[in-house]
Amino acid sequence: MKVFFFHGLESGPHGSKYQTISKTYGVTSPDFQGLDLEARVAKAEAETAGLEDIIVVGSSFGGLVAALLYDRHPERFRTYILLAPAIYDERSSGISRAPKDGVVIHGTHDDVVPIEPVQAFAAKHHLRFIEVDDEHRLAASHDVIMEALAQANAG
Repeated sequence: MKVFFFHGLESGPHGSKYQTISKTYGVTSPDFQGLDLEARVAKAEAETAGLEDIIVVGSSFGGLVAALLYDRHPERFRTYILLAPAIYDERSSGISRAPKDGVVIHGTHDDVVPIEPVQAFAAKHHLRFIEVDDEHRLAASHDVIMEALAQANAG
């Protein structure tokens, strides 16, 4: 099992969520800064080529990258955990597959990514949806993220 962290659009690979995860797990966090969506997905494909049993934690735009990567290469994954994923427009409309035990964590006070389309995506794909009393960055929900990661690792 290998853990990857895919950061958001305006953050970097070694922010607070990465720091929290890396205290418990060996984690690879590719630097997607300055790349558009297709370039991020291509880099994620290259980083995970030949791997199996990976868990990807994808935050915001990184959540969209993780969902697209799974849709293209489900054989690489154990599962994913999407954190306030940017799944709310046409860029995510073609996603047809998701892991059966995937998790989505989203804050009720998120003013960046609307919660309703993310709830609809989770329901469509039978993903576990965890609603937290938090904002987009999920700074107060690292314990929830780590619990979901521990469950994914145990599974």
